[in-house]
Amino acid sequence: MDSSTSHSKKIPRRPLLLLATALASWIGCAFYSLHFNPDVTYYRHGYLLKHQWAEKMTREHGAKTIVYGGSSCEFSIDGERLLSNFSEPVVNYGGHAGMGAVMLTEAALSDVRRGDTLIVALEPGLLTQPLGNEPILAAQFSFAMHHPNWVLHPTLGVGRENWFQAAASLRPGGYLAFTMLGKWLRGQPSYRYQVSDFHPSGWAETPVRVPMTIAPGHGPELSEGGRQLLSNLSRWCQTNGVRVAYALPWAYCPPNEIANYRKLNAEFLADIMTILPVLRDDSLGADPDAGDYADTGWHLTRTAAERRSDEFGRQIQKWDMWTREKLDLAITALPTQ
Repeated sequence: MDSSTSHSKKIPRRPLLLLATALASWIGCAFYSLHFNPDVTYYRHGYLLKHQWAEKMTREHGAKTIVYGGSSCEFSIDGERLLSNFSEPVVNYGGHAGMGAVMLTEAALSDVRRGDTLIVALEPGLLTQPLGNEPILAAQFSFAMHHPNWVLHPTLGVGRENWFQAAASLRPGGYLAFTMLGKWLRGQPSYRYQVSDFHPSGWAETPVRVPMTIAPGHGPELSEGGRQLLSNLSRWCQTNGVRVAYALPWAYCPPNEIANYRKLNAEFLADIMTILPVLRDDSLGADPDAGDYADTGWHLTRTAAERRSDEFGRQIQKWDMWTREKLDLAITALPTQ
């Protein structure tokens, strides 16, 4: 009897060992993801810089303008130039498009105050593709910034994850692992961009140059998730006394594709206009000059960013918006290809 009772109380060592191994592996992956992942460390530095500039603009100027989107925004809008040339306090809250539209929006909203202007400059592809199953980088970034609420309890109620989903995202993906291994074997830097690429207002530039060949594509209309995100954002801004509009990013487009690309962008803007006002840009986001771009068809060089910033400054000062009639006329004026 004693022998039988003693045997039944033995602790199952193998399952416990497997559980402890799995837990230790997860802790190691989470620690790496939050402290050593090149994407996370680079954009954590950028966010802190943007946050400091936002506080400075609020403190010194009261109402400010926050413009946000993916890296097309980050490499395009020079807040220091806008402050000196247009007396416009602007914060560039551009980030990594790989974080997704929801995370980019939540991070930007953290520094929006009553009386501010918010310019949504998300790349069209982020709003025309389905939302949901948010990128793992979104959870990693939110936890690294000590704002897990961005994914667990998002302000706009879109893209909410539970604790298990968020915890499961705190791991490096296979693509990252193989990419890092390849760079290590070839003696290359772990990340293309450096924290020194950032300027105080959040604008970034890079010395890297890559030949431009194609225009970045996107769908012609908002996805269901994209529409919900912008609709919720519009209501939030109205409730909180924030002026809001959408600005189409500039992108490289081969000269022989300009008309079709502008038509595609115009169709997209017509859909956006049912939810948010849209800043008028007669180029309709299509730029045929490959020399304006650094390493992607979204990342402007310094001289192109200066032009883009000046155009942006004039747009927000005039608050000139597309109307459906003006947009239809612009489409009609485009040559057929």
